[in-house]
Amino acid sequence: NLSALGGPVLRPTKWLLIVAAFALGGCDGDTAVRTTPSADSRVVSNPIARVGEGAIGTAQVVARMQRDGSTREDALRSLIDEELLVQEARRRGIDRNAELARATDRSMVRAMLEDFEQALTPALVPPDEVRADFEANEEKYQVLERRRSWHLLVKDSSPQGRVTAGELLAELREADDPRSVFERYASEQPPREIVVVAEELPPISRNARFEQAFKDALFEADATGLLRAPVQTSYGWHVVFLEEIIPGETRTLDDVEVEIRERLSQKKRFEKLVGTVRTLEAQGLVQYDDAGVERLMSMSGLPTRAQP
Repeated sequence: NLSALGGPVLRPTKWLLIVAAFALGGCDGDTAVRTTPSADSRVVSNPIARVGEGAIGTAQVVARMQRDGSTREDALRSLIDEELLVQEARRRGIDRNAELARATDRSMVRAMLEDFEQALTPALVPPDEVRADFEANEEKYQVLERRRSWHLLVKDSSPQGRVTAGELLAELREADDPRSVFERYASEQPPREIVVVAEELPPISRNARFEQAFKDALFEADATGLLRAPVQTSYGWHVVFLEEIIPGETRTLDDVEVEIRERLSQKKRFEKLVGTVRTLEAQGLVQYDDAGVERLMSMSGLPTRAQP
């Protein structure tokens, strides 16, 4: 039942994303590509898929799900992708290169991925591609103005909450040091029927994921200091003090060229990896065992996907 697994078309699975970010990045560590050595499919218990000379069994899929917290579909895809690359590495004779001591399946695949990396370094990205990317995404490369603030939040959206916010605003206006009022509410909540929260906010831009009413009030202010009126959001009423205005910055192509080259080279490496796996799949190396797939999909009590 290929439809249960999304069919034979390659999807950018969790494993492939890890390879692109980790193995192709030249990092060291145990989270790099881990493969299951090819085995004669006749000795694999409960086979789900046959990959060239090897096979993937139910136990391997369950173990991968437990290790990664992935779905059964993603676990099977990652095992198939790894086995395809291992067999391709063997075909290229990488395991016979004693100089690099590629004695295990993992080292063979990493060596092959390193070959991809050497052929697709940031320095080899053509200048016209760098410029085209900058021109297409120029706004994204600019540093926007940011504003840092603190506020007293009255956690009540009712008219009474508005009255309480007005009282807080008057208290802050009359204080010699408005910050001392903030500190008092932050350290000790005075007895009130309505909860008041004192909160320090990080610098934010107009693109920040804050409610629009709050951002509008913050960025309409002409100068630092106490905003003229309380601001209402779904959280309640905010009495806001604008502490700092951090100017934006215009970045040129020269400023971001290194960043663009690195990103484009990583993209090319990932596309090379995906293309390799797709080419191998197109050779008919992957054959699903319908009974094995059905057995896997019907199993209960398996791990669920890890939460981000």
